[in-house]
Amino acid sequence: MSQEICDNDKIVKLPNELYEKTLREIIYDELKLNNNEYEIKYSEGSSKGDNYNGIVYRVQVIKDNEIKLSLIVKLPPDNPSRREEFLVHKSFIQEADFYDYLYPLYRKFQEKHGICVETDGLYEIPKCYKTLTEEPLEALYFDDLKVHGFQMFDRTKELTREHVLIVMKALAKMHATYFSIKDQNPELVDKYRSIKDFILMQCHREEAAMKIFNEKMKQQALDVLKHSKDEEFVKKIQKVLSVELHKILEEGISIEEPYAILCHGDCWVNNIMYKNDVNGVPIECRLLDHTIMRYASPITDLMYLIFSGTTKVLRDKHYQEFLDVYFENLSEFIKRLNSDPEKLFPRSIFEHHLKKFGKFGLVMAIILVPMFTSSAEDIPEMDDVADEYQLSKEASGSVMNFTSSKTIGVYEKRMLGILQDMVEFGYI
Repeated sequence: MSQEICDNDKIVKLPNELYEKTLREIIYDELKLNNNEYEIKYSEGSSKGDNYNGIVYRVQVIKDNEIKLSLIVKLPPDNPSRREEFLVHKSFIQEADFYDYLYPLYRKFQEKHGICVETDGLYEIPKCYKTLTEEPLEALYFDDLKVHGFQMFDRTKELTREHVLIVMKALAKMHATYFSIKDQNPELVDKYRSIKDFILMQCHREEAAMKIFNEKMKQQALDVLKHSKDEEFVKKIQKVLSVELHKILEEGISIEEPYAILCHGDCWVNNIMYKNDVNGVPIECRLLDHTIMRYASPITDLMYLIFSGTTKVLRDKHYQEFLDVYFENLSEFIKRLNSDPEKLFPRSIFEHHLKKFGKFGLVMAIILVPMFTSSAEDIPEMDDVADEYQLSKEASGSVMNFTSSKTIGVYEKRMLGILQDMVEFGYI
C-alpha cells in the first residue's frame, strides 16, 4: 500500500476510550494484530468547510514502517450548542441506519437479480467498518478512500460535464434500486415513508437558527437582482422569494406517491469523492454522508447537485444531457432489477416532477452557493455559529458572512445564473 504516513503530534488518540476500544477491535478483525504489534498515527481527516455536523480523523495503522490499514473516523462535535442546532444525534442515527441496514439491503437485492455489485451495480458507496449510535458517543468508522486514489473536489472550483455525469449515473442506480425494492418488497423500505426532513425539522423549531440563517442567505440572493435590467424577471424572483425559504422548500419536497423514494438528500460536492485518470478526468465517484436522507421525488437529488454545483455556462451546454443520462440509466437499471420503469417512473412523470419540484434546486443553491464561492478562511466556525444562536437566537452579520469583497463578484454571477435558469426552465 503506497501512501504517505501522516504524523501529527497534536493528535495522540481519539477523544474517548470507547472510540479507541472500537478502533482496536476493527484493527484486530481486519489485520489480526494485537495492540503491541503496530503503531497508530492520527491526523485531521478534513479541512475547514468540508464537514458541518461531525469531526473527522484519519487513522493510519503502521507495522514495519508500512501502512497496513487507513481509516476515516467521523465523530460528533462536543459543543452542546452545535449538537442541538444541527441535530447531530439524529444525523448519526440516520447515517448508521444507511450503512447497517439500507445499503446491505441494496446489495442483497441487486445480487438477487444477478448483478455483481462490485463491477456493475451500486458500488459507489464507501465501506463502513463500524457504527456507534449511543448518545453522546456516536461514531462512524470508514475505509479511507484516499488510499484508493479518491480525492475531495475543491468546492470553490466549477464542476465539469464529466463530474456531473458520473454522479448522475450513480444516483440513477441508487434511485432505481429503491424504486424496485419498493415495487417488489415494499415492506422492506416502508419505514422510510415517514422520515422527517432535516432542514424542515431545524426550521420548525421555536426561534430556529436554521430559519434565521436561511433568511440571511435568501436576502443575499435577492441582492444580486441589482445586476439585472429585466424588470419582469426581477419582479418574478422577488415574488417567489417573498415567502420564507423553508416554505419554498416544503413545496419542493412535497411527497407525490407512488413516485417518492428515499433520496441521498445532501448531494453536493463536499459529499462526493472522485478518482481521476492520468488526464485528470473523473472515472469513478463515491457518495458520502448519508445523514439527511430525504423521502421525496428523485428529482430533488438532481436539482441539489446541478444547481448548487454548476455554472450557467455549463448548464447552457449540458443541462438536458445531464437529465437524459440520468433518466436513461435509471430506466435501464430498473429493468435489470426486473421491474418496469414505465410503471415506476415514466418520462412524463419525470418531466412533470422537474416543473413541480425543480424549485428545490433554488433553495439549496441559495443556502450552499455562498459556501462554494468563499475561501476557507471566510467560512465561520460552526461552534461559534451555534453558540451565538444559542445565546442570542440571532446570528450577527459577521458570524454568518460567507462571502468577502474578494469573492462577492463570483457569488453574484453564479447566483444570477441560477435565478435566470429557474425562470427559463419554468421551475418558478
